[in-house]
Amino acid sequence: MLAASYRQGTRLLALVLASAMALLLLLRPEIISGLTLIWRLPLWLLGVWALGAGFAHGVGLTVRPGPLRRWLGPPWCWLVLGLFGVLLLLRL
Repeated sequence: MLAASYRQGTRLLALVLASAMALLLLLRPEIISGLTLIWRLPLWLLGVWALGAGFAHGVGLTVRPGPLRRWLGPPWCWLVLGLFGVLLLLRL
């Protein structure tokens, strides 16, 4: 019972964090667009990975076992969400 509620809580947290970051980027796109191309592209790719993993983990989408499941699920989901969130906060 506790494990199921923990899983639901972490999924909700991932969904809320990904939604907040996406909304922040919609409201202030200059956070990424103000960078030079050499920094913009890696940050953009990290953002796509982080937000995609956050939304996929948050709504409970599952993929077949393999490397894609490891890259989109925990703990990688939390690592890229955290790293992207910190980078966004540093750019504010």
